[in-house]
Amino acid sequence: MIKHPTIPASEAFNQLGNLEVAIIDVRSEGEFEKAHFDNTVNIPILSDAHRHDVGLTYKVEGSEAAQVLGHQLVSGEYKDNMIQRWSEAIKSRPRQPALVFCWRGGLRSRLAQDWIYQNGCEAIRVEGGYKALRHEALKVLENPAPFIVLSGMTGSGKTRLLHQLRSYVDIEGIAKHRGSAFGLRLGVLQPQQATFENQLALSFYQASGNYVLEDESPNIGRCHLPDHIYARMAEAPMVMIDTPVRARALEIYREYIQAPHASGVPISDMENRFLLNMEKIRNRLGGLECDQIKNLLKQAFAIGAMNEDSEAPHLDWIERLLTIYYDKRYLYALSLKSRPTLFKGSWRDCLDFLQDLQHA
Repeated sequence: MIKHPTIPASEAFNQLGNLEVAIIDVRSEGEFEKAHFDNTVNIPILSDAHRHDVGLTYKVEGSEAAQVLGHQLVSGEYKDNMIQRWSEAIKSRPRQPALVFCWRGGLRSRLAQDWIYQNGCEAIRVEGGYKALRHEALKVLENPAPFIVLSGMTGSGKTRLLHQLRSYVDIEGIAKHRGSAFGLRLGVLQPQQATFENQLALSFYQASGNYVLEDESPNIGRCHLPDHIYARMAEAPMVMIDTPVRARALEIYREYIQAPHASGVPISDMENRFLLNMEKIRNRLGGLECDQIKNLLKQAFAIGAMNEDSEAPHLDWIERLLTIYYDKRYLYALSLKSRPTLFKGSWRDCLDFLQDLQHA
């Protein structure tokens, strides 16, 4: 096998956010699903079924027999199709050469690289493979650059403000969850924990000075913030949005009801999901209060089914849920943290403050 160029994982990590370079992960579908980096394309050299057969052969007959079987499985038409897919992925990006890696930068990625070159394309193999790239991600999470936390009670419009800034890390966007019992988006799957951490590390790595992230609980749906990151958030300087509860209820209504309905989500689906979500917090909310808010919720959706422009009934149950449940939990969590407050004001004033700070 001809020796082709390689790149250290520390340098390859810098390229993971480069949309102009094809980055090909040749691990199996199952390996990729458990943990991967965004902006990588998974074109396996061995499928999950292949890996099972090769592994079984290795246990029974040894290493040499397993390698022979592996070469047999990825020969002929299967091999030709795989090389074509790799080449198409490389040519779809304006900059070459591509990057290619497997689990530890071993036989699979060496074979892939060799076959890519034989087909007239170029690819650089990542030394140490996914395992080494994962190590680079964990190093970033252990020591991220200093950041500012954007805080404010539920419905303050923190995420909307975040996206107006030049430099930020959208933790909820990476987790694909809005961070509360109501936060899971219909039809959207959250990433596996390792994939969440990988993308979080890339976002921290790519963020520039005075970057901002939104205040979060340790758990965002099924994703868990690394302990070191959460500890740093608890002590980081804070900018706090101060918004009246009715305005926050309107923000929630627009994000959780109006926008999904406008995009085609049926009213009945939203109502059923919200009722299930209410049951998740029944014990913490209290049975009587939970039932009262659920009744207001049902009445609001019944009115909405007849008059889709009617928002006031929804604001009533949302405001009650905010004041009875979410605001109390927020104030308690805030009391446990020792953050210095850089600024407190309205949504617009906080935006102006942070934009000025980032452009200073």
